[in-house]
Amino acid sequence: MIALLRSDAYRVLHSRWIWLVAAIVAFLLLAPALMMRWTSMGPVCYDDLTGSALPMTGVQILAAAMAAIVCCDRTDIGFARSILSSLGERARMVWFAEKCVFSLVLDAVLIVFTFVVGLLGLLASGVPVTNPEPAWQVAAWLGFTWLCSAPYVVLTVLVAHLTRSEGVTTVFAVLGAGGLLEGGLLIGIDFLYALLGGEFLTVTAAVGPWLPAEIASAVGDGARTMLSAENAVQLAPAVRALIVCLPLTVATVAVDALLVSRRDAA
Repeated sequence: MIALLRSDAYRVLHSRWIWLVAAIVAFLLLAPALMMRWTSMGPVCYDDLTGSALPMTGVQILAAAMAAIVCCDRTDIGFARSILSSLGERARMVWFAEKCVFSLVLDAVLIVFTFVVGLLGLLASGVPVTNPEPAWQVAAWLGFTWLCSAPYVVLTVLVAHLTRSEGVTTVFAVLGAGGLLEGGLLIGIDFLYALLGGEFLTVTAAVGPWLPAEIASAVGDGARTMLSAENAVQLAPAVRALIVCLPLTVATVAVDALLVSRRDAA
């Protein structure tokens, strides 16, 4: 698998899109910070690092979209088909699992890069942070931000391997990581429940806090919110991420490696 990871890393680093993504992320984070400094407009101070000063909104959507690009590269698809047709079942399992692992590594790199650029933007803005979190909370927040985005990344890889369609995979990446699929499905279930005589939004109230999108939103509010149990279910978002996001990620990788690898490579 190490050789496959190196191969994918070489291919991505020598592609144009990855540097375009890096430039767009840097611009979106640094431009507002510089504007605040030059125009003296913006907040007087930030309350903390992870919640107010360094918003991570959109990172999981971008991470899923990057996974779609990696798995739907036209050149790579043709190369993969020619290689997979000559591999045994075990080697094919490693091949598919590696795509999940590489996409998760790319997701982690994206989160760290965004965080570092956000710190630079914070310094450039000149706006002070009144109550920064301890270093261990910042590190934990980065880790759980990655964990919350991980299910969407590996599900995108799974959809790419199942459909072999760039369009379908990209749409799923955006809608799935944006929480629209979860929200739409839950509202549909609530609507049916109401038609059967139940109270509308009852299912949403019960199930909503356990959806990956809701957990990711709570984690995105900052490290202190992530570790706080003061919420509807009286359970910290970090704990819910371990209960929901971690098993979902592992199960998706297993399905991709064990089941999808048995499909015809043609």
